[in-house]
Amino acid sequence: MDTNKIEPTLPDSGKRSEFDTGAVRDAMFGKGMPSLIPISALRAVSKRFEDGATKYGRDNWQKGIPLSRYIDSLYRHLWQFMEGDTAEDHGGAIIWNAMCLIQTKEWIDKGKLPKDLDDITFPRK
Repeated sequence: MDTNKIEPTLPDSGKRSEFDTGAVRDAMFGKGMPSLIPISALRAVSKRFEDGATKYGRDNWQKGIPLSRYIDSLYRHLWQFMEGDTAEDHGGAIIWNAMCLIQTKEWIDKGKLPKDLDDITFPRK
């Protein structure tokens, strides 16, 4: 056995994608497809994160905000968007609230944020 040989450390799903060129990569199924996310939506939400950092401080939302606050704000912005209100970028606000809701819920579930931030009262499994 060659002890100088370096073993690969790349994660391996056991499945492969092979391209017409002959190149091979690990399969991408189940990993998401960021290349499909609309650029205008990314710009809108990145601007919303920038505006929030300017107003409240960088990463303020990561300190922990109750989930209901994201849901309430998301719906208010959705309704304003549907009514044609252009006073602010409601689309960016909808995306921002949805992203922070999902991330905050994940951090609560993993113990990074307090469980009492999960104040959603509707029945869940």
